[in-house]
Amino acid sequence: MGNYGGAPPRAGAPLRFGIDPGLAGSAGGAQLPAVADYPSKDLAAVKALAPADRVLVVRLNRLFWSDGQSGIDAFAQMVKRYASAGFEVELQVRYHPPSGQAGDLPAWVAYVRHVVDTFGPDPNVVAMTITNEVNINFSPNTSDGYYAGAQEALIEGIEAAHAEAASRGYRQLRFGFTYAYRFPEDASFFSYLGAHGGAAFAAALGFVGLDFYPGTIYPPAMAPGDTYRAELAQAAGVLRGCLAPMAGIGPNVPIWITENGVPTGALSDAQQAGALRDLVQAASDYSGTYGITDYRWFNLRDSTSSGPSTLIGPTFASFGLLRDDYSPKPSFALYRSLIAELGAPVRPAPVPARGRACRHRRRGRGALAGARRSCGRSGWPRRRSSRRRGRRSRRPGRR
Repeated sequence: MGNYGGAPPRAGAPLRFGIDPGLAGSAGGAQLPAVADYPSKDLAAVKALAPADRVLVVRLNRLFWSDGQSGIDAFAQMVKRYASAGFEVELQVRYHPPSGQAGDLPAWVAYVRHVVDTFGPDPNVVAMTITNEVNINFSPNTSDGYYAGAQEALIEGIEAAHAEAASRGYRQLRFGFTYAYRFPEDASFFSYLGAHGGAAFAAALGFVGLDFYPGTIYPPAMAPGDTYRAELAQAAGVLRGCLAPMAGIGPNVPIWITENGVPTGALSDAQQAGALRDLVQAASDYSGTYGITDYRWFNLRDSTSSGPSTLIGPTFASFGLLRDDYSPKPSFALYRSLIAELGAPVRPAPVPARGRACRHRRRGRGALAGARRSCGRSGWPRRRSSRRRGRRSRRPGRR
């Protein structure tokens, strides 16, 4: 896929940094035990991490379609908590279908539209990643590629989200997808997007997210003489120069580094801090070279800071800037100082969106319950997709 690690750096505009305060998902089919999470402590830590005059986006992961309205309600409380404190918020909207609904794309699209209707009126909600890591097909807890119809769910979900936001005037929202670097299905995944995406998908796509874990996922270990800086340049270069063109994604679509991190446990606190410094500096230095505008460290706090899971990278148990008891590692203060040095300045307060209120909320609780009863198993009105019908003959059989 080419060698990009030695490409000449060219810095662009200051990066918009972010952090994920939620507990990490464990690779595989089940979530491993974690030390209890305290939302008030999470908020206090995010406030302490944010320099006064720099943007810090709060990325809220793991809004599952399978969790239905209760999941949306729980996320609404989290969004309110951080937005009320002045933070911009990004949501990860997972395909992760309810039992028996994998491949039910009209129901999925209805869910996506409902999520946009719910969160779009809040001007602090600035982005949604629609699906997660569809190029991974073996880890349902973390990645949507395990489920039937995931590639088409990505395309139709982003198109529907963009159309819904545009129709309601939620101009602050951007929609994209995440790609996990680097797996055997990468080329076929991006080629599928190129063959089936089309003009509507290209117009709706606001960013491509890069999930990148050097020394843990790819490369699985850092070779002697290798550097985190070179690996970040290589990952961004492969995405920009090789994979994105397969999908017809041009240089005008920015790369967001949506997940990036290294653990303690397998590494010392000092080694994590050194890696963080190299990765963040590289993202800034290569931002102009590869069109990188955003960077998120994964994540705020360890799920657990002791035990064997901290020695196994794909558990993602100990990637936090804080230990599981909320005490800071050296990386916490370092990340804050790098945000202050390299981060985008705070923008003027956003103006509330002028979009129409969610049609369900306008009708009241009784009408909403009736609408759900009449709309099938997903609980949200379905809209027929002429685009999907028109493309059906082009598509080979699904996984």
